[in-house]
Order: sequence, then C-alpha cells, then structure tokens
Amino acid sequence: MSRKELYKEKDNNYYGLIRHDLIQMIEGSGNKILDIGCGEGQTGWTLKKSGKAKEVVGVELIEGPAKRAEIRLDRVIHGDVEEITLSFEPGYFDYIILADVVEHLIDPWRVIKQLSRFLSREGFLVASIPNVKYWRVLMDLIVFDRWTYHRAGILDKGHLRFFTYTTMAEMFKTNGFELKEIKAKKSTRLANKLFNRATFGIFEKFLVPGYLVKAQRKVR
Repeated sequence: MSRKELYKEKDNNYYGLIRHDLIQMIEGSGNKILDIGCGEGQTGWTLKKSGKAKEVVGVELIEGPAKRAEIRLDRVIHGDVEEITLSFEPGYFDYIILADVVEHLIDPWRVIKQLSRFLSREGFLVASIPNVKYWRVLMDLIVFDRWTYHRAGILDKGHLRFFTYTTMAEMFKTNGFELKEIKAKKSTRLANKLFNRATFGIFEKFLVPGYLVKAQRKVR
C-alpha cells in the first residue's frame, strides 16, 4: 500500500480539523503563513478570518482535501513535501505550520532544514508532534509485548518516525532552530491528571500524548 492509498482510508474529520492549539501560538496580524499538510485548509481559513494571516499557502499530499482547501486558501500545492520543489523567495513566510506532519516523513530532519530558508528573520516554525514515551504505548510494549499500529493516534499507521521530548528538541536544534516555546498537550483522561498532581509532575513526560513547539531560526 502506497502512502497516498493509506491516507485515503482516513475519514473526512482527519483533513478538516481546525488546529486551535497551534493558532494560539501564532502572534500578531497580517502574517504570511505556509501550512504543510494543510488538509482541507480549515486552520488556514481560520487564521485568515481572525486577521492573524493575510496570506496562507497550503501543501497537501492528497488530492481531494487539496482541492477543497483551494476555496479557502490563497494557494494550495498538491504534492509530497519531500518530493516537490518550493519556489518561494528566501524569508518569504512569517510562520510555517507543521501540524502532526514530521512523524509522517521519511526524513523530517532534511525537510525542516529546507523549510527554514523560507522563514523571515523574525519568523517562527510551529509544530505538533506525538510523544512516543506516552504511558499507554510503553505499557503495551513492555507489559504485553505489542507495538500495534492504529487508524489514528501516536501509533498511526502512517507514522514513520517517533519522538520523545529530547529527540524532538534535538531535531530542531541540529537544524538551526532555537526553541522558544514547548507546550505539553493536555491529556483528556481524568486519571492522568490526578496521577500527575499526586506525583508532583515527576512522571509528566509519560502522561503527555504530544507536544506543541514554537521555534525560530538562529541568527548567525
């Protein structure tokens, strides 16, 4: 099964999400934004409607969502970000969004380095990345000897790379970025919240399903 065939199995909600968590990390107004893996363009459209963006360009692998995004965004590039050539001027964008994208890539380190040239001097890359150190993944592996892929989640069938807090941070730092902000995604499980409070946050990295990252190019 090819990557495109795999993603065609996803339901419409997969491509229609509005990433309010990442939108909150984008400051100011009138930004030019590149949204990698834009889906149907709902996040970019929300950014434009709010005034945070004056221009949003999307890149989307799957044709159906890409066509639907065209009615919402200024431009949509249909293709694999690891294969296509982006022809923007250096420093053109104020923000680049990678919403649950890097774990799907063959070489996310190379992609991040290539994308960095399109960020303005004061620009930011914002990303969301699953945490493979999450307790449920480790419990299945250690206790039940299972590493089972699913239709969605940390072990999504489409995930090729896996990150912890440390390896995620290293990926950005080794490709010329400074980490300005890292937020732990909030677990919706009440048991996780109570356990985290009871243990004073000592095991927090095992209770976090993923991270939100805001990074800026190092100025040399």
